[in-house]
Amino acid sequence: MIPISAAAAISKNLNHEDGMDDPKSFAAATKPLLVEKWDIVMKQEFYAIGQHQVFGDVVELLEGRKALPSHWVYKIKRNGARNVQRYKARLVCGGNYQIKGIDYQVRYLLAAHLEYVRLVLAIAAKYDLEIHQMDVCPAFLGVDLEEVIYMHPAQGYFPLVHNGSRDNDRRFTKTSWKIVLCLRKCLDGLRQSLHSWYGTFKDIVISTGFEASPVDGGLFVLHYKNQDTVVAAVIV
Repeated sequence: MIPISAAAAISKNLNHEDGMDDPKSFAAATKPLLVEKWDIVMKQEFYAIGQHQVFGDVVELLEGRKALPSHWVYKIKRNGARNVQRYKARLVCGGNYQIKGIDYQVRYLLAAHLEYVRLVLAIAAKYDLEIHQMDVCPAFLGVDLEEVIYMHPAQGYFPLVHNGSRDNDRRFTKTSWKIVLCLRKCLDGLRQSLHSWYGTFKDIVISTGFEASPVDGGLFVLHYKNQDTVVAAVIV
């Protein structure tokens, strides 16, 4: 039997979580009632970033160079009944501060037209074929950057990643905004991320035998020799 006071506390907590909105800032996500939940997912994001070696060295920003800002985007994933399924935190780079021709060249992504998606589904239904959907997450972290881009560390970077070692680093005795991260891989928010990801995906798919469609850059087809079999890969 749960005491009345404990039951009331649990009910209050569930109601609070059910009506909780997505935090709009790092400060909002690190409030006492929320810090444990968001601290875990932020560490998971940094772990994925570390696994892909997205960041290069922590350096002091050179004169005449600029660094892009960064921020956190928080999302509470819910099911159809509005019950919380999981918490998601994504580190985003401030790509709106980039300058075309300097920080990036092109920014488009070739995705298949809806008509081709419907065509693939119709063929699969007619011949009783299997459709496999793959969600690449996080997709951008595996794509190399061609440009040299510096980014200001997001709030919580040093406590979460370096366990507060910033206090023992002599570089941080100077103005903290001069200490930046050199990006080696793409991040959400960078204007060239979509285009760079598409180029990497296209090279990998073609290397396995697929051919890019001449009429739609988001459609790739593989014909098996000596077999009446066709495999299609579609970017949506």
